[in-house]
Amino acid sequence: MAPRKRIHKNLELNLYQNKVNGVEYYRYKHPKTGKMHGMGTDKRKANAAARILNSKLLQIESSLVDQVLGTNDKDMNYIIGRFQEEILPTKKLAVETMRSYGYRLDRISKDLGEKAIGIFTVEDIAKYLDENFEKSPYVKYRNTLAELFRFAILKGYRLENPVHTTYAKADVVKERQRMTLEQFQSLHSFVPEWMKIAMELALITLQGRHEICTMKYADINDGALFITREKTKKNEWSHLRIEITPGLDAIIKRSRESKIVTTYIVHRRPVRVKDNKEKTHWSQVALNTFTSEFRRLRDSSGIFDSIPSNHRPTFHEIRALGSHLYEKAGYKTEYVQQLMAHGDAKMTEYYQSGHETKWVAVRAELNLNEVFSKK
Repeated sequence: MAPRKRIHKNLELNLYQNKVNGVEYYRYKHPKTGKMHGMGTDKRKANAAARILNSKLLQIESSLVDQVLGTNDKDMNYIIGRFQEEILPTKKLAVETMRSYGYRLDRISKDLGEKAIGIFTVEDIAKYLDENFEKSPYVKYRNTLAELFRFAILKGYRLENPVHTTYAKADVVKERQRMTLEQFQSLHSFVPEWMKIAMELALITLQGRHEICTMKYADINDGALFITREKTKKNEWSHLRIEITPGLDAIIKRSRESKIVTTYIVHRRPVRVKDNKEKTHWSQVALNTFTSEFRRLRDSSGIFDSIPSNHRPTFHEIRALGSHLYEKAGYKTEYVQQLMAHGDAKMTEYYQSGHETKWVAVRAELNLNEVFSKK
């Protein structure tokens, strides 16, 4: 196919621009008949119409190609399988992120797995997304579907990506509320000792659930606690050597008073000891168990009864609260950024935001005497 002329380069496929008497107008060329159809003078509307026409007309062409090449027997399950084998391992995702990816792929496989990859239309994808997801899940499933169809195109099973024409909703701002210091203090007084230890560690070290649950006494060496942030462990800034300050030392010493012989700083004696692949010792608190226990304690405390359940702060908000308290205590963003293992100061500032109104210091110095003296 010959490259498009420069005048047509910012236009959708099959859309052409003409100029008559200084007026620019657009025409669409039917890919099958070659007939030209007027699209008016509005470039944005013409491009939008061309996208819709291409999604419908080129899909017919794609189906015919599938019949000839014998690719119409390749269904979504086939694409998902190859995507998991060839693409996912190269992404080097954190464990939790990979688990979320797998959950979405399983859901798509269950819902759309047996449909031939070549016959999906924009309408099919739009209907599936609109009827099943909203807010953040809508965005995540749309992105995953876009990746799957992009992979199918690269492998020669489709001509175009039906996801790109669907509505690209902006990812929503998380609805959970920040945890205030007063709420932290009230909840801290309510929870058992092992959760107190976890909450204090999160507040002072600014680490997340994974790091808190996997901290070991053996990670303490030469007056420091050595931690690698699971979510960003492939980056050099994720490896932290946190100095054991008197405050941190006091928390660790209290954790040893449980009389439980264990390697984990955060630990407990469960009601029943069960086999769990996530745990290396019966006293360790598995990640999912930790999340459910924190949620149960938070909700049973009564502190957050006035907040809808899906808006209540999670354990992760203690990390955000800690970053805010460091800022209020006068620590610079760079200091907090390093402790949080952030590669970007903007992410640290996001965690520090939303806790209170930040007033901008300005001065109103217009001299009214000079204003009224001028005639």
